[in-house]
Amino acid sequence: MPADIRGGAYMSVFERIVLPALTRYKPDLIVVPSGFDASAADPLGRMMLHSGSYREMTRLLMQAADDLCRGRLMMSHEGGYSASYVPYCGLAVMEQLSGIETDIDDPFLPVFEGYAGQPLQPHQAAAIAKAEELVGGIG
Repeated sequence: MPADIRGGAYMSVFERIVLPALTRYKPDLIVVPSGFDASAADPLGRMMLHSGSYREMTRLLMQAADDLCRGRLMMSHEGGYSASYVPYCGLAVMEQLSGIETDIDDPFLPVFEGYAGQPLQPHQAAAIAKAEELVGGIG
């Protein structure tokens, strides 16, 4: 995905492409190299995601794993280049996976959630629709 993709487009890709591809493939196990390069604080990826985005993607993956492969989901930490923000994204994933909520708040979340352009934009929707056509050919 190109740089500067924000939450709405990322979630749309996840729901319209990633999850349907998983459903068509019918995995026995879902393995996720969970990197945080797409966070708003990452100097390389610049995809504008935040801890809430990672929490929601983890929730969706857990649901897919429950539906498709008896809950078998393996996630490993892969990377991310923002030493100040990776821990908050990782914590959001760990909290979602474990069902345990800590009292640690992401101090950057209100700022990142407030970035302009978070909802899915028309040009992004058009690109996603083209990719969605390709996924329709899987299986």
